[in-house]
Amino acid sequence: MITCDTLVYKIIDFYGFKLTASGIIFSMCYLISTITTEVYGYKKGVRIIWIMLLCQTFYVVAINSAAIVQRHNNEVAGHYHELFHEFWRVMVGTWISVPASYFCNSFVISKLKIFFLGRLFIIRYMVSAMTAQAVLLITAYPISLSGKYSFGELLNILASTWSYKVLISFILFPIGIYLVGVVKKYEKTDFYDWGISYNPLKAFSEDKKLN
Repeated sequence: MITCDTLVYKIIDFYGFKLTASGIIFSMCYLISTITTEVYGYKKGVRIIWIMLLCQTFYVVAINSAAIVQRHNNEVAGHYHELFHEFWRVMVGTWISVPASYFCNSFVISKLKIFFLGRLFIIRYMVSAMTAQAVLLITAYPISLSGKYSFGELLNILASTWSYKVLISFILFPIGIYLVGVVKKYEKTDFYDWGISYNPLKAFSEDKKLN
């Protein structure tokens, strides 16, 4: 995820479609989050999200602080400041978008697993990916990229990157279904979230009774 944070400013123009370089990395992160929730359940998946969020915050604060200190010291420091002096926007976007999108992803995977009784993983995987990617882009990019691109360019980036990420998620599906099978076999577990609390603030507490 900190790789994604670093790549968020890099836009690749592909035949008129503007894509962020972080797109494929985000899709891989969602894949790992999906596998975690599918095998170990919603709460363990959310615990990882909270830890990831804290690590991202530390990273962004460190980069932003380094960028604004002695920015006139030399030419390299000036370029570093120019690129990362507003990196705090990524942190604000992270605190809003990462919990919203990843909690959404874990929630959808968990609920659909119960609804389909563990079947039709491709439907559960794609629905969660499409929903979570949309939540991420709508909450993060207007904060991270506003002022750097025009409104029209921002809409282009949002639509193109969402389509791109959904396509990458579909391409990664065979890897996902393989890893889910391997991990379930190795761990000898297949967790269903019957009767749990979906409050992400209670992720580190244990339910007194699980059905």
